[in-house]
Amino acid sequence: MPEPTDGADRADDPDEEPVPAPRPRRALAAPHTSPLVATEEDPASQAGRTTTGRTSGRPRAGGLVGSEPEEVTPQPVRPRTATTGRRAPTRRLEPGDLICGECGEGNPPTRRFCSRCGDSLRTAEVVRRRWWQRLLPRRGPKVAAAGTRPGTPGGGSGGGGVVGVLHRVYQRANAVAAVLLFALGVAYLIHPPLRERVNAVVVPPVRDARTWVDRKLNPRFVAARPVEVTGSASVAEHGPNLTVDQYRNTHWQVRWDAEQPPTVTLRFGAEVDLERLIVTAGTAEDYTASHRPAKLHLVWSTNRSDTLTVQDTGEPQTLTLTAAKGVTSVQIQVTDVYRAEKGTDVAVSELEFFARE
Repeated sequence: MPEPTDGADRADDPDEEPVPAPRPRRALAAPHTSPLVATEEDPASQAGRTTTGRTSGRPRAGGLVGSEPEEVTPQPVRPRTATTGRRAPTRRLEPGDLICGECGEGNPPTRRFCSRCGDSLRTAEVVRRRWWQRLLPRRGPKVAAAGTRPGTPGGGSGGGGVVGVLHRVYQRANAVAAVLLFALGVAYLIHPPLRERVNAVVVPPVRDARTWVDRKLNPRFVAARPVEVTGSASVAEHGPNLTVDQYRNTHWQVRWDAEQPPTVTLRFGAEVDLERLIVTAGTAEDYTASHRPAKLHLVWSTNRSDTLTVQDTGEPQTLTLTAAKGVTSVQIQVTDVYRAEKGTDVAVSELEFFARE
């Protein structure tokens, strides 16, 4: 019996079971891909998600693509620490170089950052020319300022015009002066006759100038002694001449009267320029037993006057005179006093006048 050739023949056979049709194969996505359209999710799972920052496409460790990054606390900026330290420069410093304040390296003026440590040169120290270098003409190519054109009037130090000519004359004059000074110094050292002649001309004016400066800075004074002393009626054995006897244990004592101030007159032997007055008030035995002068009014022979304030102390005190130029005499009036505890007289131990030496 021949075998059936197709399914229809097999279906006609009632004793043979039908063969099931093959199932269609389902296409599966690759394990490393994800669907382009988001699928619906359970509301409970969506509620469990929290947003803590910006959405990032980078996956977290163990997370999904498109998940939120974790919040990171900002860290403080760490200060920059010096790693090189200040050291000697590795190149010879030239005028105009920039010295790095961080490491001490010398850099050309065209640089903006240090060639050794990389620090900014905005506040770097600029190397200056020494005084003797300024006397010599500059060597090397001339550098014009930005915005100028060499060879034109006002176009830099090497330009033309009156300014350029005067600058070149000034440079040459400095060079010639430096050479002449050097030659004169050598001749002064090796040629004794020239040295003696120069000393005879230069030393006297220099000595006089030094003396004048010394007198101005450190003045020296000499005492001006009067040749005659007169005054108001005094207490017995305490006349006005005791004010100039150079002893502190003697004193001039006179009755105090504000209407008629006590007066003492001193006459000098010649015209003097007085600048200082040393006053010793009161008495050495009992300072508070009598009045002490508080103000002195001095009338000079030139009709000029000085009013001096005296401190209430038994020690000598120096007062400055401003109107005693070319004077021959002075009249001293006690116009105010420091009151004594019980006494009624005013006492002065010493009056000493000084003139500049």
